[in-house]
Amino acid sequence: MENSDRAIGATIILIFMIAYSVYTSVRKRQREERKRKVLREGIEASATVLNIEPTGEYLNNQPEFQVKVKVEPEQGNEFVAEMTEVLSYSKYEVIREGSKVLVKYDPAYDRRAIFLHHSETLLQ
Repeated sequence: MENSDRAIGATIILIFMIAYSVYTSVRKRQREERKRKVLREGIEASATVLNIEPTGEYLNNQPEFQVKVKVEPEQGNEFVAEMTEVLSYSKYEVIREGSKVLVKYDPAYDRRAIFLHHSETLLQ
């Protein structure tokens, strides 16, 4: 009976691990597709960095950051957008609070924006 309980417990843990892996893969694909859409259809604007903080996650040994920017479009009102970006340490050193950056934002949902320096990698 004890071996049976262990097998059931191990199976449940395995199912949760697989479900979590599938969930995170789907979310990553959705996030990348949203970024591609903003890159294709977005509006270019200058922005001011309000806040930049590391998330604690890494992709290819480069840290991921949560960045809040105030977007200043040529037409329309200023607004605040947040983005999660993987930045090299050298880019992180340059992008500080108060820095001016170039972004593209989604006109349908202006809280979604991306840094333009990532455009060449997203189109591949």
